[in-house]
Amino acid sequence: MASTSAQQLDDLLKKFEEHPNDLDLINAIAIGYFENYAKKKDKEDYDFFEKAYLLEKTVKSTHNFAWFLYFEWSEIEWRWNEDLAIPKALSIQKECLELNPKSFYPYYQYGYMLMADGDYKEAIPYLRQAMRIENRRDIEHNLACSYFQLGDYDIAKIYFSNAAKRFDLENRSLFNLALTLFKLGQYNQLQEIADDLFEMIERNVHKTVSGYEVAILYFLIEDYSKATAATLKQGVSGICLFDWPALSFVLAQTDKDLWLEIIQDEITDRKKWLDEIQNNHEDWEDLSTEEKQTRSEEFRVEIASREKAIQTGMGKPQLDINHYLRIEYCSCLLFDCKRHKNKADDQ
Repeated sequence: MASTSAQQLDDLLKKFEEHPNDLDLINAIAIGYFENYAKKKDKEDYDFFEKAYLLEKTVKSTHNFAWFLYFEWSEIEWRWNEDLAIPKALSIQKECLELNPKSFYPYYQYGYMLMADGDYKEAIPYLRQAMRIENRRDIEHNLACSYFQLGDYDIAKIYFSNAAKRFDLENRSLFNLALTLFKLGQYNQLQEIADDLFEMIERNVHKTVSGYEVAILYFLIEDYSKATAATLKQGVSGICLFDWPALSFVLAQTDKDLWLEIIQDEITDRKKWLDEIQNNHEDWEDLSTEEKQTRSEEFRVEIASREKAIQTGMGKPQLDINHYLRIEYCSCLLFDCKRHKNKADDQ
């Protein structure tokens, strides 16, 4: 189904004049404004989500308001000089759970919020409850992520293994499974996964786990030649190599001349950008004086770090494996979102 059209939103607003206390109608209008940015004069989507919530605190009205606060309002609230969207969303989502929802939406959403906030232990029971209601791959994947972050790698392995077999279209579960195997010291299985992922690398696109992440796996088992091959197969034109310390290190080990060429190009680019800022080039005219000073200082630091690496060589970096763990985005869990064919209400 398509999203709410501008005409449909107008029709809903006319109905609202006659039925100002219809919760389902108010929710539909909120979603309609959310889907029709051009129709908004201020923050009508927020106002209608809040209106439904204040009129009657049902599973649907509390859950949808919490969703909007967390996933949308938190990104734009600064325009209204506000900064409380995340804690407010968590509080309202907890209110929703006190109503004992029947659907998985509220449990998954709250578990995801807690997980994203680093409260992995607190997130687990809500993710498990969501899975009991609706056994979905993305929930299982994120449950595995929570166990991984807590250091429960054996449990994480079980869940990632299951999730990797269930329409793991972007290979996130498979990649996370490989990271888990590294933590467990099961390097042969890790290499098998890395080899499989290597064959799936799509040059210059990232529909699946990219060649850069595959290179990280080879770096972990110290197969630097294969790590370089994965990096080059993906292509280095779209990244700053120096910003990926492991990839920069393996290339310096296996092809020093190519590494030097790429790093020199990065230095040249930054010197050019510095010169453009200093000479008020049009590419930088939208920046304020303070922003130009900040960017200039950043470029000087980046130039210096690269020049030092050329002089002294690349040391082997110590990676924070948790940084590379890939979670599954919670997606749209709005009740009655017709665009995503969501449930109309808590059922």
